[in-house]
Amino acid sequence: MNARSFRKLAPIVTAVPFLAMLPARSLAEESGGYLELKGGVYAPTASQSVGQIENLGTFPTSGDFDVALGATLGLIGLQLDAGYLWTSASGVQVSGFPLNAVVQVRFPVLFLVPYLEAGLGVFISTAKFSEGNSGSSSKAAFMAPLGGGLDFVLGALILGVEARYLYISPTDYNFSSSFGSNTATLHMAGVAVTGNIGFRFSN
Repeated sequence: MNARSFRKLAPIVTAVPFLAMLPARSLAEESGGYLELKGGVYAPTASQSVGQIENLGTFPTSGDFDVALGATLGLIGLQLDAGYLWTSASGVQVSGFPLNAVVQVRFPVLFLVPYLEAGLGVFISTAKFSEGNSGSSSKAAFMAPLGGGLDFVLGALILGVEARYLYISPTDYNFSSSFGSNTATLHMAGVAVTGNIGFRFSN
């Protein structure tokens, strides 16, 4: 082997020991259960129609927290999560609990696991109107999350980022007070972007 050939092979030879030290993962090793905490922002995207109260634009970006219990089996994952999100605008405050069951398609590569996901759920929310004839109303609405993310699996520890579009069906609220009643239809669909930290039950 001449010097020129050796120079071409030198980067490969140097990289071999480093690659051997990486935590290689197989699909079998990706199987197991986990618990995950998520926190980030919730950005409503649909404009509002608020009936007798007033007309609103899009609700501003606010916050979102979730707790998820999941299991993976090779390329397939199942996740059940419950969360809390909130937003407010022009005297109308909305907070709610999204409850979802999500199916994931996962693509583990070494310690990186990108995934796509879709699911079904329910959004249990309370809307409060605090100007003039104040009142509140609680309702349940159909919701469907669709999104994806990236997990960094470091032994039992999971660190990740995730983005979901949350479809939430338009919901009618009836605000009753001593001054009478108001009606409102709120559109709470939006995007949730979170940072995630979790713990694997098995490796």
